[in-house]
Amino acid sequence: MKHSRYFAELAFSYDAEINDLLTDSEGNPVFNVRLMEKREQLKSILPMIEFSPEMVLPVFYDGFSFPDPQAMVAVARCEPDDGDFPGWGDLSSVITVEPWACPLVEAVLAESAGEVFMVTAACLEFIRKSADAATSPPAVDDDSDENIDDEDQDLAESGDDWLAEQGFDSFKA
Repeated sequence: MKHSRYFAELAFSYDAEINDLLTDSEGNPVFNVRLMEKREQLKSILPMIEFSPEMVLPVFYDGFSFPDPQAMVAVARCEPDDGDFPGWGDLSSVITVEPWACPLVEAVLAESAGEVFMVTAACLEFIRKSADAATSPPAVDDDSDENIDDEDQDLAESGDDWLAEQGFDSFKA
């Protein structure tokens, strides 16, 4: 299954967050305790859905089932800014929300970015549960390597410019 860049990047961050919740600093398993704490703290971490969604996503760990996997595969290829990204109303008709998660969904949907976050949460849970999620590369256009190189070059130039503004020597040739 191919994922959009949006979902590929967030899936990586989500996986890292889940791994961070698994054990304490001594290596003891604490996942269930930390998951419950996150769910109890939802109100206080809700503002993070726009700038750090991976920190909030675990509250929906195992919160969905997917009777129509093909619909979810299609969602996983979408970007939030394209016209194909579904709304929560559309997506919720092809997934099942676990009863314990319904109050959490309602709390998130009360936020201005709630719909996009809920679509993101459901799709990332689908990706996590998919057998081939770990090996799937992001969906890319034919000229994506060129775009990535251009983006890397732009980022390098921006970083070099910022360093020069801070008084450091420029690395430009």
